[in-house]
Amino acid sequence: MKGVFLAIGPEGFGTYSVEGDRYEPVQGQPEGVLSPGLVDIHIHGAFGIDFMSATNAEMVDLASKLEEDGYETWLPTTVTATPEAISNALASIPQHRSIWGFHLEGPFISPEFAGAQPPSLIVTPCSSDPAWQEIVDDSRLQVITMAPEVPGVLDLAKNLNARGVVVSMGHTNATFAQSQLGWDAGFRHATHIFNAMRPFHHREAGAVGFALAQEELNAELIYDRLHVSPDAVKVLIRAKGKDHVIAVSDSTMASGLPSGTKLKMWGHDCLVASGSVRIESSGSLAGSAITLRTAFQNLMQDFGAEIAIRACCHNPRRAIGLQSEPKVRLVWSLDGELRERIEL
Repeated sequence: MKGVFLAIGPEGFGTYSVEGDRYEPVQGQPEGVLSPGLVDIHIHGAFGIDFMSATNAEMVDLASKLEEDGYETWLPTTVTATPEAISNALASIPQHRSIWGFHLEGPFISPEFAGAQPPSLIVTPCSSDPAWQEIVDDSRLQVITMAPEVPGVLDLAKNLNARGVVVSMGHTNATFAQSQLGWDAGFRHATHIFNAMRPFHHREAGAVGFALAQEELNAELIYDRLHVSPDAVKVLIRAKGKDHVIAVSDSTMASGLPSGTKLKMWGHDCLVASGSVRIESSGSLAGSAITLRTAFQNLMQDFGAEIAIRACCHNPRRAIGLQSEPKVRLVWSLDGELRERIEL
């Protein structure tokens, strides 16, 4: 490929003349934006497919559709469920070039901040079925979301962190002090910051305050402009800098489905409407109805191309230890439309 693009190149973010693997800084008006492929470390499904109930063939179909949407790598993500249900979901993961492993979200979380996670299936590591051990020992486990204040979680976090698993605090009622204990035990990540966690208060900064204050902690961000407002994202970027914000879709089977679609998802009756998916009985958000492509576009429009590229491509790659060079390039228009996917 050849052209002049806004990109992150050898001299950082700027305008580059790109030809093959050569990036030369230039002056002048870029014709578009160039990024690596999208990396989504928190995605439950899309296009009517839910990871928790999908067959192997459906997962292959989902992977193909996500590649068409600009994805290079993704982690199918569970919800709180029985160990049998989780094991069945893991058995459906195909050998596919875009799937790097999986993200275990729950069941070791706080019932006070369950969100759309089924509260009746929340357990602690101390009281959980021994069948959970096989799941957390799975070599494909890349990220785990837990609440650091839950009994037994800190010991599990130490073991998983030593193994190289990304341990993330989420669905948590942790105080600032409990979050610090989590950090000491190996928590290095915050799941969908601001959502489903104890909020910031000036007398008790809580999990959100800790995530903002701990410089090296990575923070996931669902940027559908519904889960988190643009003003809150300004605060997040100011606190975390450009390198520690990780855009995620938290996409569900609702993504890509038309408004008005009714779904049964994770034991809830849900409705797709206005770019969201909500539990009908409460109106609460139940994951998102976007893929990372939309998050990239929203970030680019609201905060610029550099933030979008780092949050959707570079930062998640680094967080899960993807050390190989990206194998996909994406060409975007200056207003955020995906124009082309290039296989390297």
